[in-house]
Amino acid sequence: MPEKKRGVKKLKVNKIGILVLLIVIAIIAIAGCVSEEPETADSNVETVQGKIVDVKMNPVPGALVQVEGQNVANTTASDGSFKLTNVEAGSVYLYVTAPSEKYLDGETLESIPVDSGSTVSDVTITLTGRPSNNSTHVGMETCQMCHGRVWSDMFETFDGTGDAAAHSRFVVQGTDQMIYPDMWPEPGDKVLPRDPNGDLLMVQDPQDGEGLVNVVLCTRDIEGEREYLFKFYPESDTKLTEDDLDCSGADGDIFAWKDEQDNGTYDPEENPIFIPVAATIGGQGNWGEGWLDPNHEQPDRYPNFGEGKQRYMCRMQDVPWVRQWAKDNNVTNWLEEDYTDYISYMPVYLMQDGTPADSDALAPNDVAAPKFWQKSPNHWAYPANTMSRNCAGCHATGAKIEKQDFDDAHEPGDTKQVVTNFEFKDLDITCETCHGPGSEHAESGDKNKIISPQYLTAKAGNELCGQCHGSHAGKSATPEGIHKYPYNGSYENSLGNGFFVPGVNDIEDFYYNYDQPTSGLQDYSGTWTEGTFHSWPDQAHARAHSQMLSEMRRSVHYDNPYEKLTCFTCHDAHTLGAPDLEVDGVKFEEAAYNDNTLCLTCHASHGPFEEIAKEDVINMSRDDGFLARNTVASAVSSHMEEKASMGVAPYTPTNETSPAGRCTSCHMAKISKLQDVNDDAQWHLALDADGKSAVAEGNVGSHVFDVVWPGQSSALVPFATQDADVMPNSCGNCHESARFSGDDD
Repeated sequence: MPEKKRGVKKLKVNKIGILVLLIVIAIIAIAGCVSEEPETADSNVETVQGKIVDVKMNPVPGALVQVEGQNVANTTASDGSFKLTNVEAGSVYLYVTAPSEKYLDGETLESIPVDSGSTVSDVTITLTGRPSNNSTHVGMETCQMCHGRVWSDMFETFDGTGDAAAHSRFVVQGTDQMIYPDMWPEPGDKVLPRDPNGDLLMVQDPQDGEGLVNVVLCTRDIEGEREYLFKFYPESDTKLTEDDLDCSGADGDIFAWKDEQDNGTYDPEENPIFIPVAATIGGQGNWGEGWLDPNHEQPDRYPNFGEGKQRYMCRMQDVPWVRQWAKDNNVTNWLEEDYTDYISYMPVYLMQDGTPADSDALAPNDVAAPKFWQKSPNHWAYPANTMSRNCAGCHATGAKIEKQDFDDAHEPGDTKQVVTNFEFKDLDITCETCHGPGSEHAESGDKNKIISPQYLTAKAGNELCGQCHGSHAGKSATPEGIHKYPYNGSYENSLGNGFFVPGVNDIEDFYYNYDQPTSGLQDYSGTWTEGTFHSWPDQAHARAHSQMLSEMRRSVHYDNPYEKLTCFTCHDAHTLGAPDLEVDGVKFEEAAYNDNTLCLTCHASHGPFEEIAKEDVINMSRDDGFLARNTVASAVSSHMEEKASMGVAPYTPTNETSPAGRCTSCHMAKISKLQDVNDDAQWHLALDADGKSAVAEGNVGSHVFDVVWPGQSSALVPFATQDADVMPNSCGNCHESARFSGDDD
């Protein structure tokens, strides 16, 4: 037995020794392989390496870095570094998936050139932080308390005055920015709105919601301030004439009916009522020239590139039928005088398009010069026609809504969803629309507790703007089709309160019909099936405004091998003008839309503009930039001749009065319209080659960035019933031969 034990023990010792020896040999072999691998990889395999950091330049470990379109990925180390091997040579983009909800995804917006057998080092990608789901909105005044000391000029662009950045002046409480106030009557006088046939306008009765009544525009002075009033007559068995209508009673107690309504003595068929304008929406166009007025007397600091239109809004509690509905349905907060929500449009608004007032192309009742124009006159005074239900997602910041279904008073058996409570921090677009709810950032000062849009992915960055500029009349995802802005009720208890938050949400989850174009040419009958993308029959170009993202998604700019363009590439996020740019190491501080310099910051030095150096683009606007201007003029003229046989058209870089040779003239044709696109009177009209009225252009530039040829317009003529059914093109603004009438007048 003892010998057996010794034998077993000896055998174990031998096995352990052999095992140790094998392990040592294996370690040496592996070490040898590891020491040789980097040299092989660096010399024969394409490698991309770098670092992922947050906005405070701290490393971000655990982030997944991928080469887009290739099966190559790796995770960042504790110091944020990454190394990607076996990358296919060519121009590549990197995508970074955030390791947690503390950050949002990021990517390289400019492609990385990877040569065969090379190593690309020092690639740094910054991930923006993200507010937690507990963060709430604080309003622009809170943001300005800290950031205003550093960026006072930026906040001046959002001061809400008549020439501020358009985002801050679209909705204005009160009437301080009423355009063309002189078109309203003096106190005691009257203005009688008319329908497109020239008859006295009849509108929905706001006293009981039923029938049509006459309306008069009036004014009165209260403590030195002008107040603008709509006077609505009660229904009448006899047709009223101009002499029957006036502004008498405007100086009295225009809200005496509220006490009568509360004590049960109100008779909606007894007396006229007055409803004051409480807010305006829209109006500050730049009249196509960079001015606040068509007489070019008031310069616009931050032009918004549209002609003027302005809707008038009134308080819900000032409309008798809406107020009575609130009483009957126990929506008591609507009865409070300090509750803020508006009927989103009254039945008359102010409109002007770009057709010269003396043009032979105008029919007698077309718009041209500023006119009061009807706005849904038969159905404006409804509990569901509120700013909160129709507009809040794009014209308020920090919005929060409560909603409820009610029986439809005018459609028995149907229900109508009504927003019963509306809260917001700011009207218009302010800081937190783009940066997300800021309470955590404001309390801590932590830069990682707020969204920094410049570090978003291209998709998220474009959707930031596209939440409002990607749909003409989109419908919310949940509740389906109710709101005209992106909204998803399943997110009501998370960040954003159901409203879209850029980078955190995907826009397609907030529109139920996102990016859906309208019918094609084969289905065209003069009417349009509304989708989020209200397109011409080619399903590529927008017919109405606010659809820039849908157009850009169909552009070669959107996804190209050199750079992923975002709205920020061409638009300063605060002034909405051209931004300061740095391209290929060259800084452009005064690039502009109207002299080709913005486009040439990228297009110079390659393609048809290869002979133009980046420095030429900078120097062409200088007094001593004669040679640079000649170089640019030569290249652009050659391009015009080659692509459109326009060699005879003179192009002078400094001549801003001529559209010839301007990139935007051909590649951003104004083929869509701000308002009422189905009406001839809302387009810019001119005569065609046969002397007939035709659409020359709209007032919103296309973001497909292609040339729209006259043949694309003429193809629609056989299907048209009016001029507005024929898509404008890149040539029609200047050349009558490129205009096509849609009817026989």
